[in-house]
Amino acid sequence: MREKIRKEYNGAISKIFKKRLYLNTHMSLTDNTCLEIENCKRIIDYNDVYIRLQTSTLILEVWGQNLTISDYNTDGIVIEGKFSSIEFIQ
Repeated sequence: MREKIRKEYNGAISKIFKKRLYLNTHMSLTDNTCLEIENCKRIIDYNDVYIRLQTSTLILEVWGQNLTISDYNTDGIVIEGKFSSIEFIQ
C-alpha cells in the first residue's frame, strides 16, 4: 500500500517538475513543410525520407520527402521538407 502511494506521489511530483522546468517536448508544425521541436535529445536515424528523434518524453518518427534538418542547437531542432506522416512512440 505504501509503495503504491509512493509511486503515485513520485509520478505527480515528476510531472510538476517537468512542467515547471520546461522539460516536456514542445512542437510547432507549419502546414506539412516545417516542424520545430524543443527538447530534442538526439537524432537516432536520419535520411531524406525518414527522421527518428529522441525527445525528453518520447521517440518521434517523421516520414516524408526531401527531409532536411536546418537547425540543430541545444534547445531544439527544425525539420523541413514535405511530411507524409508523423508518429509518436512512448
